[in-house]
Amino acid sequence: MRRLAASLALVAATVVSTVVLPATAAAERIDEIFERGNEAYYEGNTRHAIRQYERLVEAGVHDPDLYYNLATAYARDKRWGYAILYFERTLALRPGDEGAERGLKAARETLARRRAQTEGEAEVTTSRPFGETVVRPLSENTLAWLLLALDLGLFGVLVARRYTRGESARLALGIAAPLTAVALVLAGAGLTIKTGALERGEPAIVLEENVVVREGPDPRAARRAEAREGERARVIERYDGFVRVRLPGGREGWMSSSKVGTIRPA
Repeated sequence: MRRLAASLALVAATVVSTVVLPATAAAERIDEIFERGNEAYYEGNTRHAIRQYERLVEAGVHDPDLYYNLATAYARDKRWGYAILYFERTLALRPGDEGAERGLKAARETLARRRAQTEGEAEVTTSRPFGETVVRPLSENTLAWLLLALDLGLFGVLVARRYTRGESARLALGIAAPLTAVALVLAGAGLTIKTGALERGEPAIVLEENVVVREGPDPRAARRAEAREGERARVIERYDGFVRVRLPGGREGWMSSSKVGTIRPA
């Protein structure tokens, strides 16, 4: 979790070079804010680094280097729910990033050790469906291009078989067609899983420990359950500063929207 991304590869930085800050009516370059965050991190001023990075997130910057640095800063600050959220965001944009995978694993293991010490409970709920685990290393763009390539490939195989006269060639194409069709179906299923089209709600992470889950979107509503820091959740509804979430184990209810972060930023 010690590596820090040194550059911010943003198309936005080449098109729109400033971020307008309402509080100060000042305009600053995106890369300058990012570099100030990096400098603060290396100087040990973690809170200031987080503030700089969060300014970019609030301005709509959507970049894996930014998310990675923010996750690393939160991990140094021991705010593990936030660290997990931003490592997950990094991996959503850059699947297979080794640093983010290691950081995510370390953050979850740290939470597990902390709970083992304080409660005798060493489990952090992080399980994913099998299909999601399989497609995790692949990006949505990769799956979409693979789906398109297989679709064109299947069409080409069928056309070629229709006009091919040699028996051996027709046999080979006859074998290739169903294999390509199966691969096409699998790629389509993978893309569906990756985008979460079959699941209701947005994938999210609980940011703090012992978050109260209530029966309604009201701080006076009856307590229904409790969410743990770093837990995966699905945000299925929003209302007046609250979100309705579905948690592992069938727990469902309302919590403050500030206590949960979606992996896919709005």
